[in-house]
Amino acid sequence: MRKLVYITSPSYSGSTLLTFLLAGHGSIATVGELKATAMGRIDCYRCSCGAFIRQCGFWEAVSAELKRCGVAFDVGSFGTHFEAPAGREWAGRLFTGRVRGGFAEGLRGVGIRVVPGLRSRLESAIERNRALIEAVCTIRGAEAFLDGSKDPVRLKFLLEAGLWDVKVVHLTRDGRGACNSFMRVYSARMAEAALEWRRTNEECERLMGRVPASNRLRMRYEDLCASPEASLSAVYRLIGVDCPEQREDFRSIDHHILGNAMRLRPVGRIQQDEKWRASLSGRDLATFDEVAGALNRRYGYTAA
Repeated sequence: MRKLVYITSPSYSGSTLLTFLLAGHGSIATVGELKATAMGRIDCYRCSCGAFIRQCGFWEAVSAELKRCGVAFDVGSFGTHFEAPAGREWAGRLFTGRVRGGFAEGLRGVGIRVVPGLRSRLESAIERNRALIEAVCTIRGAEAFLDGSKDPVRLKFLLEAGLWDVKVVHLTRDGRGACNSFMRVYSARMAEAALEWRRTNEECERLMGRVPASNRLRMRYEDLCASPEASLSAVYRLIGVDCPEQREDFRSIDHHILGNAMRLRPVGRIQQDEKWRASLSGRDLATFDEVAGALNRRYGYTAA
């Protein structure tokens, strides 16, 4: 059974950094966020190697491998995201709604089975994920595939598919830092950002509870930055692969990663982002503590 490593976390928690670092291991293949949902105008989208994705040799090889296996593929339409058919967005919440307790998830499952077209849509997306994972692993000669998509609900569907030996890394970051980035990018208020951060981590925890202890790991972004070798060694043990020497410049490897704009930055050395310490106001900090402070402290983050 193929090993599938999944990074789950709120946005702006360091998943792109972790993906780049793990991409340097010869036994791990990755394209970053396999869900491929934020590529915009595909003819202008650049792979992390710097090439426009339609002109990237790696993606041409992926298309050729999938064609050899009888699968039609275009980089402009991965088909790997779990979503309702066009024109039926009302049913979309069955694919995108937050992961909740057993009763609510049971209702979700019933809805997907009984609403016409949704079950086949889910099965089609699962098969597209399987085919693309196999193609990339074949090209890379890797035994494990890393999906850095983050979304808890996506992890739920991958776990339930039963096609992979899923290893889960729940990546946390001081919520004040993650919220500072969220506020800047989405022009949001702290109350909204803190609630999103808390709820996403709660989803991650619900799913971690469904995974055997031997197949799950919680990692802090700050620990990854401070001691990358120790943090990565824990992931390698989780996957069951050897621990290679860590390269100083993690961008020096051949990589083809989708997702966060960080994939295109020239700096290939680990730099911890702590801009929140100077950016957040006293009111922002008080609001965060009211909404999500208890969970942040449980993850080991104390007052600034």
